[in-house]
Amino acid sequence: MTKESSGFSVRIFIPSGEPDGLRIIEKSNWTGQGLVFPRPVYPDARKRAELGKAGVYILWGPGQSSELPRVYVGEGDGVLPRLEQHAKNKDFWTHAVVFTSKDQNLNKAHVQYLESRLVALASEAKRCELDNGNVPQLPALSKPMPRMRRAFFPIFCCACPSSASAFLNRRGQSLRRVRSCSSEARESKRAAYTERRALLFGQAPQPPRQKRHP
Repeated sequence: MTKESSGFSVRIFIPSGEPDGLRIIEKSNWTGQGLVFPRPVYPDARKRAELGKAGVYILWGPGQSSELPRVYVGEGDGVLPRLEQHAKNKDFWTHAVVFTSKDQNLNKAHVQYLESRLVALASEAKRCELDNGNVPQLPALSKPMPRMRRAFFPIFCCACPSSASAFLNRRGQSLRRVRSCSSEARESKRAAYTERRALLFGQAPQPPRQKRHP
């Protein structure tokens, strides 16, 4: 049995023709859309019809008390009224990314779910100054959302610069570093790493590896 390929293609459209302007990002075989823009072009970005739909968004900019970025995660149905408030009341953000859907498959419960997962991951990773006051609770959903997780988080990492998307990952979280730990600590960290990937990409957790005996 061959392993299913996880490759995908990404389409980036720049309406203004300016590389530093608004970018619209789409993923193959996915109905979602990502809009990425620096704050100076918000007056143009706010005119986009996509912002009238339900969506989740991330604002980021320089941190106040450290070198870590300051991040705010939010959701709206639609997104534009929330961004209008933040344009007036939040001074720290220099960039924003918004995720909506090209159809009506993304509803209020979906974006609340994505918001809650992003805030929880950022809070656990401790790689940013999180501007959210608390972690929103997961909404009650009629069915799990593994397909949405698999589609959303990879495109999020493609849409955001590394300085923004890094806030989801714990510092030094890699299998290479895990190997230098003791046996028990290594298996514990490996299990946590696997579970984290399952949450991010909707992958089924793999059973722990059995020790080989001579």
